[in-house]
Amino acid sequence: MEMMKEQLASLCSAGLSAVLLTVPLEKPLQNEEEMLDYMKFLFGPEVQKYIMILFTHGDELHVLDQTIHEYLKHKDHGDLQRLVTECGGKFHCFNNKRKSDDQIQELQQKFEGMMMENSRKFMMEQMKRNDSKNTLDN
Repeated sequence: MEMMKEQLASLCSAGLSAVLLTVPLEKPLQNEEEMLDYMKFLFGPEVQKYIMILFTHGDELHVLDQTIHEYLKHKDHGDLQRLVTECGGKFHCFNNKRKSDDQIQELQQKFEGMMMENSRKFMMEQMKRNDSKNTLDN
């Protein structure tokens, strides 16, 4: 675990600007909640500000005659609602069958907006402070 943390720190030495967590709507949440918990464990709870959820296979919603917002509000998708809420409500939905670039441009705009909103990078120094704090608390 410690070696993985060191590898991540070396790969992200300049800091994180944004993280994209991909969740396929066709079989949602098998280990995405665990992945978010793992990211919080590695980087500390502050990392949530830098995460955006990307739902893929949004074309499935057309079959259900629903928007992504309607899909998320459904009582059977409370786990997805929690995941989105934990990440500050930041998400985007991709239609895998659509060939146009407009959804990519929209994602890019959302991503850039999130980066500007955060206005600074999540520095690996924060991760190290969280790690030493966790060590002191234990």
